[in-house]
Amino acid sequence: MDFLHRNGVLIIQHLQKDYRAYYEFLNFMSNVGDPRNIFSIYFPLWFQLNQTVGTKMIWVAVIGDWFNLIFKWILFGHRPYWWIQETQIHPNHSSACLEQFPTTCETGPGSPSGHAMGSSCVWYVMVTAALSHAVSRMDEFSTTLHRHAGGRGL
Repeated sequence: MDFLHRNGVLIIQHLQKDYRAYYEFLNFMSNVGDPRNIFSIYFPLWFQLNQTVGTKMIWVAVIGDWFNLIFKWILFGHRPYWWIQETQIHPNHSSACLEQFPTTCETGPGSPSGHAMGSSCVWYVMVTAALSHAVSRMDEFSTTLHRHAGGRGL
């Protein structure tokens, strides 16, 4: 488990150091994809637009949360910000430096991250739905263009 935590801390350090300029964008994406929004915003909205996508949104919420709970029971991992304070891996008590943010300062086991899993599931459903819609519109346009071009003998 220490191997996973150590690598998780390295990834977090990389993101916090090298992608600091994208903090606002990444925070926005995280807030929009927050799993708490599935039942109150995304399901009703998507169900009105497309019942299949709305149903997928509910299934993503239920199955994603269930898998997250199962993984937390199996791994029962500490949050990286707590783990670096408790681990004896760092020599001379020089622990890694990680920044805390309001969305990362929570209680309970944090590995795997339910917020990251839920947010990625929400974004997956929304992006695939948008891409599917865009592709179908392109196909309609292509078919219409082909009919018009074929009708004039081109």
